[in-house]
Amino acid sequence: MSSSVSSFSIRAFGQTDQGLMRSENEDSYFVSDAFQLFAVADGLGGLPEGSVASGLATEVIAEYLADLAPGTPVDFARMFERVNTRVFEKGRTISADMGIGTTLTVAQFRQDRFHIGHVGDTGLVVFGPDSWRQVTRDHTMAQDMLDRLRPGEHAYIPEYFSHTLTRCIGQLATIKVDAYEDVIEPGERAVLFSDGVTKTMEMDEVHEKILAAESPKELVQYIIDTANQRGGPDNVTAISIFFDE
Repeated sequence: MSSSVSSFSIRAFGQTDQGLMRSENEDSYFVSDAFQLFAVADGLGGLPEGSVASGLATEVIAEYLADLAPGTPVDFARMFERVNTRVFEKGRTISADMGIGTTLTVAQFRQDRFHIGHVGDTGLVVFGPDSWRQVTRDHTMAQDMLDRLRPGEHAYIPEYFSHTLTRCIGQLATIKVDAYEDVIEPGERAVLFSDGVTKTMEMDEVHEKILAAESPKELVQYIIDTANQRGGPDNVTAISIFFDE
């Protein structure tokens, strides 16, 4: 995908991969050129039908946008409410006791910034020439523990806490959505990803490679290849967005 918005020329590419250890790919992603909108959903492996949950989330996003004129600013509260209701209702038909669930991060680029809705531990990171920043906050037990620490304090955090969610789409009839805005500078690059990425690589480590990639497709392929070269423990999904000057 390539298009011009404001002073930016935007190029984007998304891809998902099953990885080497999973029997099914429970990630889904969505890219809309007309709305400059990007989404990644990661179905919960500890619940039934993770692929159904994530796939339904992106399907409902497409349905929501179909009712709007291209370029319309998205109402994330309304979009996520619709997604959550559909996933929640579907979950009751699949497993009345457990239901189904998925993470969901959606970013729309308008004028000079991202507008973001976020639930779970899919994430959005923006890379500049000298630094990177994670725009979203993970809804995990590990992050909750870190947030409670005072300056200088340390705590033992079990590894599995990093992947134990405190919030997701579809488990409750209502959903709380975190909203963010992030101003983008020309030349920066953004990556929207599932946690299969962060399980296998650190952002400091890949920063230079991300800036060196010549195209969004090359960057996404690098991320997927790196995850699989390191054992491919999970599904991995990435959407890369280049903001060319």
